[in-house]
Amino acid sequence: MPMKPFLLALALGAAAPTPASAFAAAPVAAPVADTDIQRLVALLAPDEAVTRLAGKAFDTGMDRQIAANPERKAAYAADPAMRQAVGGQLRAQFASALVAALPSLRAEIEGILRTALTPAEVTDMLAFFGSPTGQKVRAEAYERMGSAPGQSPQEMQQAAIAAVMAKMTAEDYPALMAFAGSTASQKMGTVNPRISAASQAWADRLIAANLPKLKALEDKLAADYRARKGGK
Repeated sequence: MPMKPFLLALALGAAAPTPASAFAAAPVAAPVADTDIQRLVALLAPDEAVTRLAGKAFDTGMDRQIAANPERKAAYAADPAMRQAVGGQLRAQFASALVAALPSLRAEIEGILRTALTPAEVTDMLAFFGSPTGQKVRAEAYERMGSAPGQSPQEMQQAAIAAVMAKMTAEDYPALMAFAGSTASQKMGTVNPRISAASQAWADRLIAANLPKLKALEDKLAADYRARKGGK
């Protein structure tokens, strides 16, 4: 089933994207403790949120596959329960494959952040995205990513920013403005494309590795469902 890349860059940069020129004179990144980088990546890409997002993307992809297959479309239309039974098991199988592959994506993102951010910038990002305001940003980013799978990364980011700003309260602005003025936020202008490319490539590999198995499993599940129904 086709699915959109997870665009983790959106969660990283939704707070306040700024031009790369804003940090042209920033110091060269120093080595960062692995534990800090891992904490940051886990904070931005928790299993639950990524799995939920993958499930939404999978559902969209399956709907498109069904629409493109007249025979399967007619079969599912005639028996919605089969669509639910087969789709549910396929979704679970894909989610399992995704969770198993997620550490490899996190490792790639860790490498990008380790070379791009200073230890102080990692600390700033951990503080912001772990704060109540940062949690709002992360939640809205994932919500927007899951609710509009057909949008481009730029459209998703713009929608997320608008939604986040609409939900900000007076208590949120100090933290938001402080982070927006930090070099960590400013560097997202160049870090985001690298993370987006890495996540796209990772998603493509995941799909290529699992699509044949999922297609074969769908055929088997549909046949088993018909056999059980016919035997009743």
